[in-house]
Amino acid sequence: MTKILLIVPAVIMSFYFSSCSSSGQYADSYKFEKVFEDNFNSFDSTVWKRHYPGGTRTIWSNNEVQWYLENNVTVEKGILKLTAKKESVYGIDTENERQFEYTSGMICSPASFLQTYGKWEIKVRFPYRNGYWPAFWLANINKPGLPEIDIFEYFGRERNKISMTQHWGIDYPNSNGGIYQGKSEPFYFVRTEEMTGKFDDQWMIWSFECFPDRMLWKLNGKTVYESTEGVPTSPLYLIANVAMKDWTGKIFRNDQSILPYVMEIDYIRAYRLIPAD
Repeated sequence: MTKILLIVPAVIMSFYFSSCSSSGQYADSYKFEKVFEDNFNSFDSTVWKRHYPGGTRTIWSNNEVQWYLENNVTVEKGILKLTAKKESVYGIDTENERQFEYTSGMICSPASFLQTYGKWEIKVRFPYRNGYWPAFWLANINKPGLPEIDIFEYFGRERNKISMTQHWGIDYPNSNGGIYQGKSEPFYFVRTEEMTGKFDDQWMIWSFECFPDRMLWKLNGKTVYESTEGVPTSPLYLIANVAMKDWTGKIFRNDQSILPYVMEIDYIRAYRLIPAD
């Protein structure tokens, strides 16, 4: 299979909005055309950054315990591996600095691929381990930093639960508005849907479909969450990562594990909307 990369830094599509109502008819009026694909036969550093835009290598406001390093992103036999492990490093960027006892891997596409409406898809596998937080999500490169679409987040708190979340409004935590309380601007809204089942140690295909009037989250082709609120209107870049968070204050303080945690990715694809025949 080939890898299709965009030459321009963004794909933004215009639609004839009056042709469709808010009842979800976009799904019938448009179809998907593949515009981005990476099967990870090799790692392309022109496509993927291994840190956040601006050079940050952790999310300080999340109190994460990992520092992202380039060496923690590898390709082996057509599989991209994001590895989190116990490794001491002093992390410093434009926001803060401190000593980290864990490193991890991430990829994101702010310089190579952005899209507003369409479909994003990943084939992925990861284990369960307390405190390890694999995710596949979309973020706005512009400020404010919302909306954010979390296609899945496996928080490492409960083996049989996985979450899909959307954030929209004014950039959190700089907003003094309420959380999903209908307040006037500035505001910050968040909605989360949790699923129960078995999600660890098996290949899954997660996808997110975004139309101008609604959004669909799918697992192995089945819709598992749908929303008509907070639909993005600006281009989003994609992120896959393994974060680490000490939810209890004791997980990593007492962690004696020497085994790395590996999130495996077989492919990532994206499709744009085009008019149906």
